[in-house]
Amino acid sequence: MSRLFRSYAVLLIVCVTLNTFHMGVASSVPESSKYPINGPRLDEILCVYHATPEAAVAAIRKGDIDILSDIFRPSDVHVLSEDPNLNITFSQQTHYCYVAFNTRREPLNDKQFRKALAHLIPREEIASKLFEGIVVTPMLYETSPAFGRWHNPNVATYPYNPTRARQILSSGGYGWDRDGKLIGPDGKLLRKVSFISPTQEEAPTSYEIAKLTVEEMKKIGLDVYQEPVSFDSLLTRVLTERSFDIYFLCVSNLGKYPRWLYDYYHSSLDVPDGDNTPGVRDMELDRLLYTFRFESETEEEGERAVWRAQEVIADIAARVPVYSRYQIEAYRKGLEGMVEHRGVGYFTSGAFWTYLNLSRVGLPAGGKVKVDVGGRVRTLNPLYGSGAYEQKIITLIYDSLLASDPQTGEIVPYLAEGWKIQNLMVGKSKVQKITFKLARNVTWHDGEPLTSADIRFSMEYIKQNRVPAFISSIERVINVSDPDPYTLEVTMNGTSFFNLIDVGGIVIIPKHIWKDVSDWRTFQPDREPHPKVKGLTKMVGTGPFILAEEKPGEFWRLRANPNYFKRFPAVKTPVEGVGLEEWSLNLKTLSLIAIPILLVLIGYLMLRRRVSRRI
Repeated sequence: MSRLFRSYAVLLIVCVTLNTFHMGVASSVPESSKYPINGPRLDEILCVYHATPEAAVAAIRKGDIDILSDIFRPSDVHVLSEDPNLNITFSQQTHYCYVAFNTRREPLNDKQFRKALAHLIPREEIASKLFEGIVVTPMLYETSPAFGRWHNPNVATYPYNPTRARQILSSGGYGWDRDGKLIGPDGKLLRKVSFISPTQEEAPTSYEIAKLTVEEMKKIGLDVYQEPVSFDSLLTRVLTERSFDIYFLCVSNLGKYPRWLYDYYHSSLDVPDGDNTPGVRDMELDRLLYTFRFESETEEEGERAVWRAQEVIADIAARVPVYSRYQIEAYRKGLEGMVEHRGVGYFTSGAFWTYLNLSRVGLPAGGKVKVDVGGRVRTLNPLYGSGAYEQKIITLIYDSLLASDPQTGEIVPYLAEGWKIQNLMVGKSKVQKITFKLARNVTWHDGEPLTSADIRFSMEYIKQNRVPAFISSIERVINVSDPDPYTLEVTMNGTSFFNLIDVGGIVIIPKHIWKDVSDWRTFQPDREPHPKVKGLTKMVGTGPFILAEEKPGEFWRLRANPNYFKRFPAVKTPVEGVGLEEWSLNLKTLSLIAIPILLVLIGYLMLRRRVSRRI
C-alpha cells in the first residue's frame, strides 16, 4: 500500500459474511484489531522548519519545540541524552541510504563501470568516522534481512575493495593514462562526472558521505567532483528532471513487503516523478517484478519471483546500499500516548498513530505540540509530495481506505470499515472484485460528506493522469463503481494478494475540489483559497488535522479536525496500554460529580423524613 500507508482501527468491526463465488472464497476484514485509538487528542500541531541540524537541536534544548526526529549525529545523541527535560528513543527502521547511478548516461550506462564504483564506497569508514558506530549499520543488501522471508542472501554484494574495483575496470577494457586518469574502452579519457549531494549546512553527514566516496573515486583516476545543492533542488533534479550522474539519498518507511522494488526498478516507472530514478530497463527484471507485484496469489509465489528479482537487481548495480540508520528521536517529558511504529519509530513521517493519540500528561484532550518537520518541504500536493518531510504533514490531512497495525503491519479498517474479496473468472481471465463498505460519518474539512463517488474519482483521476507515486497501485484496476454513497466496488486484473493493499492505500482526494484540476503536478492546494469556506484553502482532506496556517519555509500550523469521524473520546472501551488514562480520568471525574449529588440527595431524604415525622 505505497509508502503512504497509514494506520487506524475501530472498536466495532463490521463482520462480512463469507460467501463462495465462481472460484475461490471471499475474504473479509480481520475479526479484531488491537488499536481502537481515537483522536486527535491534541488541539494543534505546529510543524517548524529548521535550516540546519544545529538549529533543530538548539530549538528542542531551549524548549522552542517538543519533538525532534532523525537525529543522526553522535554528538547530538550525547547532548540530548544528558538533557533532563528530554526522553530519547532508538528504533530500528526499514530504511536505507544508497548511492545511485544514472544508467542513461555514459560511462554510467556500463554495468561493469557501475560495479567497479560500487566497490569504492567506504561503508565501515562512514559508520565509524561519521556516526561513531552507534547510529548506523553498514549495509550490503538492498532488501535487508529485516524483511525476513523476502530477503535473498545469495545476491551479489559490493564490499569496499579498491583492488577489486580496478580488476573489474581492467577486465571491462578500461585503462589509465600516464597521469593515472581513467580511460574508457574506446581509448578516450572519461568525461567529468558529478556527484550531487545536499549542502553541508543542510545535511552535514550526507555531504561528508558524498565527499568520502568522491575521494575514493578520484583515487582510481575518475574525474569526478562533488556538487552540493539544496535538498529540494536535489529532489527535483533526481525525481523530475533526471539531471544527475550520481547522487546519495535515503528512503524509509518501506512497509512489510519489498513492494518498493517494483517502483524502483520497473521500466514503466522510468518517467518524470517515477521512482525508477536510475533509469533501469531490463525485460527479465520487469517480468519478475510484475509477477511478484501483480500475479502472485500466495506469499510463496511472490517470494520465488522477488528472490530472483533481487539477483538481477544486484547484478545491474544501479543503486548501491550504504547503510541503515536507527531512528533516533527526542521528545519533551510530559507527553504521553506515543506509539512505536515498526520500522519507522515514534514521531517521524508515517507515525500516524502517535499524532492521533498524543497528549499532555494529565490532559487527555487539548493542548499543543511543536514538531521539527525535518527538512525542506517542496509541496503539500498529496499526489506530488513524496518527500519524507512533506509527508509528515500530508499524512495528517488526508486519509486512505485502509490502514495498518503499527506493530504487525496487518491491514485494519479505516475509511472503509469493512470489505469483501471475490475471486472471479471473466472468460478465461482471473479477476478480483473488492467491495468496500465506507464509514457513514466521515466529512471533508469543509463539511461536505465523503461518499464512494470521492473514492471512485480518486482512483480514476490517478489512473487517467498516471500519477507516478500511485500508478503501480492502481494500474491493475479495470473498473470502479459506486452503487450507493457508502459502497464501492473495485474490479482488478488478476488475484494478487497485494490487490487489497494496493487500492486500500491510495490517498483519497475530494472530487468537488480536484475535478477542475487539470495539471496535477503544479496544483498547490495549500496556496489557493477555498471557493466557499472562508479561512480554508483547497488543502481539504478527511484527516484528523486541518491546515490552519502556513508560512512556507518556516512553519505549518495544523488544528484538530472538530468533526473527525474518530474524534476523541468517541470510543469508551480502554485497550491494553492505550487510553487507560482517559478511562480512569472519566471514572474519577464521574465520581467527583456523583458523590456530592448523592450526599445532597441523602441529606434531602433525611430532612424530609424528619419533617414528615413532625407532621
